[in-house]
Amino acid sequence: MGEKVTLLEAKLQNAENDVLELRSLIGGTPKVAFSATLRESGSGNIGPFNTATPLQYKKVFSNTGSGYNPSTGVFTAMVKGMYFFRFSMFNNINGTPNSVVSLMKNTEQLTSIWDTTGSDNNDMGSNAVVIPLEVGDSVYVKLHANRVVFDDIGHYNTFSGFLLFTA
Repeated sequence: MGEKVTLLEAKLQNAENDVLELRSLIGGTPKVAFSATLRESGSGNIGPFNTATPLQYKKVFSNTGSGYNPSTGVFTAMVKGMYFFRFSMFNNINGTPNSVVSLMKNTEQLTSIWDTTGSDNNDMGSNAVVIPLEVGDSVYVKLHANRVVFDDIGHYNTFSGFLLFTA
């Protein structure tokens, strides 16, 4: 019995050393940050769609921690903590403005940007939040039904976020 206890103590000590080594390699704090824009190339309106749709930001500038999925447009938290998110919108370039986007946490609408009236074109807006996330929570930008946004190689529509601190 004494040999088993000694063996378990040695294994525990090795595991604790491994944890300390890993913490020193990553600085002790998880690193989570991403930034992306709608188009990799080309130009034109995105939308309208018959139903609200997550925007897929295809050109990824950074994705430390791999939480952002450009195929779905969704960021998924792999670390519990407080996060900062920012998004921008450039309205449709021709005709009456018809652009509405919202930042979503799971199914909850957090904040929006819109431009739906007036005769001017080339309007932009941005918004940001600081929110707590649990592991598995998702955050994305929703294009509302029957609305459009315009983008080109100027990369006007962006979606970015990063972990401020763990909880």
